[in-house]
Amino acid sequence: MDDIRVDVEGVYSYLNKNDVKDVTFDPANTIADSVTAISGLVNVYYDIAIEDMPITPYIGVGVGAAYISTPLEPAVNDQKSKFGFAGQVKAGVSYDVTPEVKLYAGARYFGSYGANFDGKKTDPKNSTGQAADAGAYKVLYSTVGAE
Repeated sequence: MDDIRVDVEGVYSYLNKNDVKDVTFDPANTIADSVTAISGLVNVYYDIAIEDMPITPYIGVGVGAAYISTPLEPAVNDQKSKFGFAGQVKAGVSYDVTPEVKLYAGARYFGSYGANFDGKKTDPKNSTGQAADAGAYKVLYSTVGAE
């Protein structure tokens, strides 16, 4: 079982509307100035051992939760942030500097889905009732990166 390892990871991700080039938001005042995602994941890796080589390829998967801010301005029903599912896949190589020290280089795809922001609940037959979920939306947030 030396080929399997586990770690816990925290991720903070921030996207500013002004950092997105050559995109027009229409209408412009409906998009929040920024979106943040704070995530916690448990990752499991499989090291593909190669005899007598200081380089070891690895693959990994991670699951957890993400706390995501609303991408809309203004927030619907004053819902500023919600939790959603988070997952990622990783692949890369490690290099044995010494038996105790390794250098890692890899890539990953991170995604979060299911931060469900409720809409305005109104019943079309009764203005004081709550039936339809008008304006509800789920947020899909994903990144690709190197580590």
